[in-house]
Amino acid sequence: MLSDLVIKENELIDPANYPEDQRRLVDDFNARIKRLTGIITGIGKEYHTIWVVNANTKRMYLYRSTGENTNRYALEMGFRFDNYDRFIEEYVDCFVVNSIETIQRDVKMNVVFSRIKNGELFTLDYMRLSDDGNMSYHQMAFALAGQPGETENFILAFRDIDKSIRKHISDKRYLREQLDIVETLSRDYYNIFKIDPQTGGVVILKLDGYVTKGMEGAGEKVYSYDVLYKQYVKDRVYSEDQEWMYNAISLETIKSKLVNNAEYVSSYRVMDNGGIHYYQFTYILINSNIRNSAILAGFKNVDDIVESAKERQNLEILARTDIMTGLLNRGSGERKVIDAMANNKSGMLCILDVDKFKEINDNYGHNVGDKVLRGIADVLKHTFRDEDIIFRLGGDEYAAYVMNLNDKEAGKVVMNRVFKEIAGMDNPELGGREIFVSAGAVFCREGERQSFEDLYKLADSGVYESKKIHGSALIFR
Repeated sequence: MLSDLVIKENELIDPANYPEDQRRLVDDFNARIKRLTGIITGIGKEYHTIWVVNANTKRMYLYRSTGENTNRYALEMGFRFDNYDRFIEEYVDCFVVNSIETIQRDVKMNVVFSRIKNGELFTLDYMRLSDDGNMSYHQMAFALAGQPGETENFILAFRDIDKSIRKHISDKRYLREQLDIVETLSRDYYNIFKIDPQTGGVVILKLDGYVTKGMEGAGEKVYSYDVLYKQYVKDRVYSEDQEWMYNAISLETIKSKLVNNAEYVSSYRVMDNGGIHYYQFTYILINSNIRNSAILAGFKNVDDIVESAKERQNLEILARTDIMTGLLNRGSGERKVIDAMANNKSGMLCILDVDKFKEINDNYGHNVGDKVLRGIADVLKHTFRDEDIIFRLGGDEYAAYVMNLNDKEAGKVVMNRVFKEIAGMDNPELGGREIFVSAGAVFCREGERQSFEDLYKLADSGVYESKKIHGSALIFR
């Protein structure tokens, strides 16, 4: 149980009520009380509950409680617990609802004293759970109860800051989010603007890149977005992209794009010093929770990104492409078929082999043989559909996975078209020699569990049987 000592604000002894020989002692007592309560008196106008804590014993004494905005249970907790450490730990656990670990760390006795030892006021803002179960913004304050180096006591005070915080909360969120977004954009974007979607006014926040006619630089001056963006498109955007760009960054388009999305991003081309460059624009709602929130717009050059993307794309294409024919190579083709099967996409796997291809190479040369291989690849490209998977297995072997084809008659129709196209290839170097292919096919039907290896072996056995037939032929397995 805490001591019954309760220090009351401005409770000083009147020296006139004491004999003259005792008045010096009374003045000394009053001076000590003033030093002890000096800071308390100063903050007492704002803080509804004030405790004085002895740093050595850690015992707490209630100095003041106005009752207004005071959590009754928190007050009872202060009387129930014997020392500061126990009280403050219980208080944070029971009433603080945000950043609990951080606040628990900051209210430890040693941390508090390191903050206030030179006479500073240390405050902590937090969300507090009130008696009625609602949450409100609250503040703790810590200060020495006297002069630095002369006192063993410090003050722990509480006050409700909910009204003042909530009064400006929208503006605070707005400014904080705006600063965060501007900071993020500023890392990459040369030009950044803030647009008022209601008035169409523009304020320049950053202007390090191209300056549109009429702009004076970053500042508070308000420009017309409609005038500036049209001037920019006219003077800067590549002619083939201008018509699209006029619509893409009109205020109406931007607002419609941001109805269901927090940002709107796209790229376009710019003509600069006789060369074409790639640029990107980004439009972001500053606060998606606020109706008609201001919009930030950023513009930047992305030539490096485009070039590196193109390089990566080229490398990826090379990695999965058969250089001779331009078809997928065996590895990438097989992976695509396996993936299709794993996703339960039925189809027909067909393998083709050029008949007596070695004789073509031996009799007419490898250049002619290579031309035949490329010609067959071209036939497969324009005979099958984009969704079908066509790849070269190697040498004079090809494969195709024809999506959603599960019928032999339909398969025959497709392959007869392939045979006809191959027979009609223009190869004058062959002196009239016909090109025939042997094919084997197998179906992968929906719901059936088959491995690619099993399908391949079956289709390949069909190729073997087809070679026993003169001319191009297809055998189903």
